[in-house]
Amino acid sequence: MSTATSAPGTAPRLVHVAWDDPDAAVLRAAQQAELRERYGEDDIGHAMGADTVVVMVLLRDGDHTLACGALRDATADLGAGVAEIKRMYVRPSARGRGLSRTILAELERIAAERGFTRLVLETGILQPEAIGLYLSAGFLPVDNYAEYAGVVDSRCFGKDVTPAPVVRGVPGPAPVVTLVAADDPDAVALRRALLAEVAADDPADALAGADAAALDAAARATDLGATFVARVDGRAVGCVGVRRADAPWPREWAEVRRLYVAPDARRTGVASHLLRAAEDAARADGATHLLVDARVRLAPAVALVTRAGYRPVRPAGDSAAHPTTLWFARAL
Repeated sequence: MSTATSAPGTAPRLVHVAWDDPDAAVLRAAQQAELRERYGEDDIGHAMGADTVVVMVLLRDGDHTLACGALRDATADLGAGVAEIKRMYVRPSARGRGLSRTILAELERIAAERGFTRLVLETGILQPEAIGLYLSAGFLPVDNYAEYAGVVDSRCFGKDVTPAPVVRGVPGPAPVVTLVAADDPDAVALRRALLAEVAADDPADALAGADAAALDAAARATDLGATFVARVDGRAVGCVGVRRADAPWPREWAEVRRLYVAPDARRTGVASHLLRAAEDAARADGATHLLVDARVRLAPAVALVTRAGYRPVRPAGDSAAHPTTLWFARAL
């Protein structure tokens, strides 16, 4: 038996159903078929049953079932208080109406009601619309968990059911951002600091294995196009490069390279100033879009670009070399 959670006549309406509900099974099968078309295989976490499902939620419009989502009790494998959002799917003909956001909000409500303290979920890099939904709903990138660990086209996200207070930085004095040569000593030192930080924090990323001298040589060969350094009280605290994006990205696009802020200068607005300098340079060069990548462990970087109007996009080229990266772009 299903239970509706909204007043009769509301369309579409939220309905709670059993895991084996026929309409739910049809939508789950459609979701797996779409994943096979995009990725060549089912979701590796597809083998789940009713024993761990807290709730299966559908959205119905009259006799038509439009969307679904499920909440799985993940305490046995992911720890006390953790639930996993699964089987988020909207029929293609019903997309663009905010239905996935409605399903997600209902699953979050139920998680809080049932006493869960943290939500996690997984999606893929070929689903930028899903990544955008989760980021806008307050989920943040986390390391891939359980069966998704090491899966290069998976990205995982998490969110506390009762979020901790947001710790915001205190804006410091506005940095002075200047255009410099690619081999400017401060720019070189900051790029090398970036490499060292990536190597220590994220050894799976291709940048972690990059040779600092080779990167410097590439920069001198105009690899970075334009290079900017941010200084506060005369001290270099951040850098960024911007250049035309490599194929197979569109030739009219530019990309941000090596955006880095020294740890003690973060959350003070330096990164925003550097990003704006990169945007201005790309726009002046005739680029129509600017591309930014961000590693999943740098949640503040992800928050920075989403606040600045960037939206997730599918990767181009060899995404396997960057298994912990998300890609964003915006029109200039």
